[in-house]
Amino acid sequence: MFPKNFKFKLLILLFYFSLIAGCVQPLMMVPPLDPPAQRFLEQISYIITPQEERIFREIPPEDRGKFIEDFWRRRDPNPETEVNEFRQAYYTRLAIADKAFKAGIPGWKTDRGRIYVLLGPPTDVIKKTMGDTPTEFGESRRQLSSNILEEGTVNERPSEIWVYNQYPDYFSGPLRLIFVATEGTRDYKLVSDITIKPMSMISYYSFDPNVIYYQRIAEVTDNVAEMPIAGLPDFFINLDKIYKDERGQPLAAFTLSIPYRCLAFTQEGHSWRYSLRLTVESRLSQSRETFRSQREYGEALSLESLKAKFRQNESLIDTWVVPVARGENQVFFKLEDLVSRESLRKWRLLKVK
Repeated sequence: MFPKNFKFKLLILLFYFSLIAGCVQPLMMVPPLDPPAQRFLEQISYIITPQEERIFREIPPEDRGKFIEDFWRRRDPNPETEVNEFRQAYYTRLAIADKAFKAGIPGWKTDRGRIYVLLGPPTDVIKKTMGDTPTEFGESRRQLSSNILEEGTVNERPSEIWVYNQYPDYFSGPLRLIFVATEGTRDYKLVSDITIKPMSMISYYSFDPNVIYYQRIAEVTDNVAEMPIAGLPDFFINLDKIYKDERGQPLAAFTLSIPYRCLAFTQEGHSWRYSLRLTVESRLSQSRETFRSQREYGEALSLESLKAKFRQNESLIDTWVVPVARGENQVFFKLEDLVSRESLRKWRLLKVK
């Protein structure tokens, strides 16, 4: 026979253990970004791809400088010149938008600021305040790049229509975007039912021609924004389990998957070959003792086989067993594409009791 309050105590106990379970830290985690890295990621949030952002969050701090350098290099429309025109244009627009559209938040974070950064100055602006008739400011009457700093904010609740004639092929004619100021603020909200993606700010990628060829023949129809960058090495890390061997040595078992879409290929007769080197290194934090192991992968694939792997989003999958120590371990994974000569290193913090 259970006590009268047994059920109540049991419920309290289950609730207590559920709280404890919710507070348990994961065994493996991606270390958080430091403030400079977080600031960079925030500033380029309009043009970074999902794949690039994920990679940036996973690489060690000492590799972020090279990532940033490569990030802008991939977007450089004329690599032969000393100036990266894309980078220069982006930060110029960011600065103008920040000054022109401040509304309790940085100007470049507002809707008008975002559109200005992505599409640049509109061809025409139609402004009207409450009860006023629209007044159009055309190119013959003003230079938007300078006057927009003065016209960008008012004390009333106006609306603005931005007209873009620069992208007729993409938008099937002039693009008209309507912004309405929220009541009591200087912030304008985009009310047009349209999704604006980077246009003049769209990324310039220098793809390996072979990879582009295979993406086309494989009939890849994914959203471009979600597609991996051709020729940019990438892989995924999964911790399967942590266990001990017969001597009591802690071991961590990982599964690594490398999408075929992220590989570069070289032609060999009627086949196409990839060649990779993967290095895994682990060390106890604040310790010089390390474990390091390396493997190479390579295979020649037929045209039909490669087309199938692209269409089905297949990955090269391998398992690794890595010795670790009690405490906090740093585990590094480095993938080298021996065809493109590009590499990528990721890291994880692994806590072993």
